[in-house]
Amino acid sequence: MSQETPSITRERHSDERLFKVFPFVSNYITIAGHRMHYIDEGTGPVVLLLHGNPTWSFYYRNLINTLKSKFRVIAPDFIGLGLSDHPINAHFRASHRIAHLQEFIEHLGLTKYSLVMHDWGGSIGTGVAVRNPSAIEGLVFLNTTLTETESLPFIIKRAARPLVGKFLTKTTKHFVKLTTDWGVSRKMVPDVKYGYHLPYGTSARRTAIWDFVADIPFDSDHPSYDDMLFLAENIPKLAHVPTLIVWGLQDPCFHREMLSQVARHFPHAEVIEIPHGSHLVLEDAPDITNPAILNFLSGKPTGSDPSGAVYGKDIIRGRHPLYNSFLAQVEKQPSADAIVVPLFVGRDVQYRHTNYRDLATLINKYQRGLSKLGLVAGDKVLMLVVPGVDFLALSYAVMARGAVPVYLDSGMGTQNLLKCIEEVAPQVFIGSLKAQLLRLKRKDLFKRVKFSLTASRWSFIRGRDLSFLQRFSSGALPAAPVSDTALIAFTSGATGAPKGVVYTPKMVEAQLSIFRDVFEMKPGVKDVPLLPIFSLFNLANGVGSVFPPVNPSKPLSLEPWKIIKIIKDLSVQYSFGSPTLWGKIAEYAVRSRESLPTLKKVFMAGAPVASEISQRVKDIIPNGEAYTPYGATEALPVTLASTAEIGNVAVSTATGGEQGTVVGKPVSGVSIKIIKQVDAPLEDISKTAEVGPNEIGEIIVSGDNVSPGYYLRPETTQLSKIKDGSKFWHRMGDVGYLDKSGTLFFCGRKVHRVLTDSRVYYSVPTERLFNVHPKVRRSALVTLDKGRGPAIVVEPQPQHWPGNKEEREKFIAELRELGTRSPITSNLRHFFFHKSFPVDARHNAKIFRDVLGTWASGRQE
Repeated sequence: MSQETPSITRERHSDERLFKVFPFVSNYITIAGHRMHYIDEGTGPVVLLLHGNPTWSFYYRNLINTLKSKFRVIAPDFIGLGLSDHPINAHFRASHRIAHLQEFIEHLGLTKYSLVMHDWGGSIGTGVAVRNPSAIEGLVFLNTTLTETESLPFIIKRAARPLVGKFLTKTTKHFVKLTTDWGVSRKMVPDVKYGYHLPYGTSARRTAIWDFVADIPFDSDHPSYDDMLFLAENIPKLAHVPTLIVWGLQDPCFHREMLSQVARHFPHAEVIEIPHGSHLVLEDAPDITNPAILNFLSGKPTGSDPSGAVYGKDIIRGRHPLYNSFLAQVEKQPSADAIVVPLFVGRDVQYRHTNYRDLATLINKYQRGLSKLGLVAGDKVLMLVVPGVDFLALSYAVMARGAVPVYLDSGMGTQNLLKCIEEVAPQVFIGSLKAQLLRLKRKDLFKRVKFSLTASRWSFIRGRDLSFLQRFSSGALPAAPVSDTALIAFTSGATGAPKGVVYTPKMVEAQLSIFRDVFEMKPGVKDVPLLPIFSLFNLANGVGSVFPPVNPSKPLSLEPWKIIKIIKDLSVQYSFGSPTLWGKIAEYAVRSRESLPTLKKVFMAGAPVASEISQRVKDIIPNGEAYTPYGATEALPVTLASTAEIGNVAVSTATGGEQGTVVGKPVSGVSIKIIKQVDAPLEDISKTAEVGPNEIGEIIVSGDNVSPGYYLRPETTQLSKIKDGSKFWHRMGDVGYLDKSGTLFFCGRKVHRVLTDSRVYYSVPTERLFNVHPKVRRSALVTLDKGRGPAIVVEPQPQHWPGNKEEREKFIAELRELGTRSPITSNLRHFFFHKSFPVDARHNAKIFRDVLGTWASGRQE
């Protein structure tokens, strides 16, 4: 190493064609007796850009322009490459080049710096980094290899043989041309290709290209093998350094397995996979890679968008939070039950158990098989899969590959289902046998699908099924990074057209925390998720899911005795389900004198919970408690209240006399406001008017567990979100009030209000006054057309259906008399009887009041 600091010269390159695409002033410094060329642009924290073979600093020209506004960007050419000296009789190995780079850094007086490394730049730069770990502020790897050369393809191994290799790399321009032809997925423009080829016009100037290839240590006898081993042993010194891996998946040489090897050294790294990128990944995807690297080096999320949008982009970043948490559970409790599936034959039952280790193995197979079929990061994957082992394994495999699973409620109705599929326009379809029949019938809805997969081990339908996926290796894969859309879950359509709710990684992480810390879902126990979507969160939090024999499109067909037997046999402690389902189970338990002593918590969600159902459920779980979370697909959960807590809340009516349903106080991290009801969009929180205690208004919520928007619904997103500085509020579409203690009282959906000249009628407070009638099963507030005002439609208990005019008039008289007892219902005059309310299939509780209103408007009173 030189003892004196060499002088630095600067000059503009004389080749105008090159300068047009590489418009930087060149710098030269003497290193190891040879002139080394480098670019030095910008001011700020130092970033070193290290190229590979047979490229040069030209590779980084666009990235230099991106980074130089915030960083001092230095891009050297290794000796023998680029615009540095090309000595004919000097030959360098990896150890020499590491020494050259170290000398270069010292002569420039650099004490802190980040490294961006491509190809051979990865091993050279990392070689310097492990010798100076305290100097390294960040590491970025671009399609490289560090310590595992066995996985390099045959063409590279062939090129390393002296006779063939010298011919390809030094004697001819084949290697250089292959790099610019095969190393990109989109054709280079002539001026760019000219720039890559310029330094290597003669055989003499290609000496170092052959030296680099000849220096690849394929076995322990190679002179550079010990340097590779030293690097492998010392990489752990860099565990504290923030790391980003950017990879072009179409690279014919540094393929996916090479990515796996690099990621294994840096398990804490963020990984960005570029599905259409090849070896020269910066050439193929500068619009993705350059902003991501800038954000990473600036300490910002790599997928952030300057426009302010934080979802729906195909820029890929960090690992999926559900999959990440699942892997942690595999490590902590590999033998614990992840999934249990009961198999009933008559009154007998057998249980099929799948532990975390075995499920991880299955997920790995499914990942590899789906990737082979063409799944890439960012693909929208429509999931119409029956709840169970394969539902979770396929969902997690999709998430692990950075694709976006899309979940539709099978109970939303055929027409809504078809509209949602058309809106999603999925790239991949994974469905049950029944769902595949829909694909064959409506091919027009699946025209963008690259491939479909039948979620069964056999199929009479042409195409791949699970038996194909299970042929693949179960070896672990590095997790592909997730896009800013972690998953999409459609609303049920019970109170309007179904909408795709975007779940961001941040949102999912917040929900995982709430289920773990607030709901206290502890690892190692079991849950019966009667709402299957909750099993996705169970798995990540270490809670085993027991999938009962329930038709998800017809959940009310469940047989309560089976649920009770499962809970007792397996000592289940938790269950998520709709109040209707748990009401049915509780009624059976009362009739059969059953109790469920192992159950600690039953969460009833998805629809308002009647107090009698909550109490009945509480009565059959002597050692547990019933809870009624309030929330929505867009904001889950908002509040959590137990039956006991609700019972202890002092009755608090609204200023207009209405009494809402107690839903509790907000969970940790969630804020609630009640604002004056406005039907128009509210762009900013300053445009809202917050109402006082006990005044009914529109419910808005804010928190990390709240979705930022709807998939491909910008107008709906704008209507439902209110900006508040750096955060936003979500308009729940509900009305209610807060008492002085901050407890929320729910008064119904905003669209279910009935407006008259004298007052506003709210569904929940109005209906509760009629639901106390012993002949009434349930009631619904509706609007009559032609300005006839509000009406009450009653679904009587079956045994009390009015069979004639006299019984009908008597029943109506009783309802009117009941209404006169409260000022909020004293003016109601229109009453109708309906044998069976139109309701949502999933909960059998969300009443389609618009349908009932149309029906009632056409009836003769």
